[in-house]
Amino acid sequence: MSKVNYKVCRDNIFVGEVARLNSIYRYEGDRYFFRRKLGQLTTVGCFHYRSMLFVPNDQKLANDLLYESPNYPILNVTDDETCLNISSDSIVIKDARNLAQLLEYFDYNKELTFKDLVAIRKKFFTGRFGKDNCELFGWKEHQPEDATYYENGQEITDPRKLKRRIEEARALQRAGHRSFSGVSEHVLPREYWDVLDSMGNNALSDVLICFVEGKKMNAFTPHKQEGPIKKLSRF
Repeated sequence: MSKVNYKVCRDNIFVGEVARLNSIYRYEGDRYFFRRKLGQLTTVGCFHYRSMLFVPNDQKLANDLLYESPNYPILNVTDDETCLNISSDSIVIKDARNLAQLLEYFDYNKELTFKDLVAIRKKFFTGRFGKDNCELFGWKEHQPEDATYYENGQEITDPRKLKRRIEEARALQRAGHRSFSGVSEHVLPREYWDVLDSMGNNALSDVLICFVEGKKMNAFTPHKQEGPIKKLSRF
């Protein structure tokens, strides 16, 4: 995209990771493994640059919905032969996920504008939307008051000690140390659980701790290694 006055079909909207790759290969494992499915293309040794909201264009290349970016190839959306012939050190979109079911569930119109996409980016990619709405995706959060606590191998039953341990656990929970377990029922595909938060914003503490990995507070901000990329204009 180069202008903000576009309209796109809700069912064609994807999120994915912009990454500079080392090499591409076809995953031949016997089971699903961290976003990898049998027969799909994946990368070896890539550097993550940012997240991108996009629609595939006529050539099935990524059309950035928030910035004026190059039309990067999309692994497992763009023709496989095209992707397999990409030279090393190229930039691609990896781990692309279609957002149609999510957007339909939250009553977004079939036709969306730039303003809608900005709202979608702010609503779902906070870095904690998946966790805060875990039941939608088949997960349950463990609450501090529901846990059993031990001291020296013995269960804590003293009310004062128990209260103190629960308060400590709540403080850790507020700081982001949260625990979940899977449940059988879910309204939306489980794959959204990982994708929404991992491709969303990062807390300042995470950025400082993981600075060498290129994490940014705004997960969608273009990386300097992509070259000069501007925000979409109105004219």
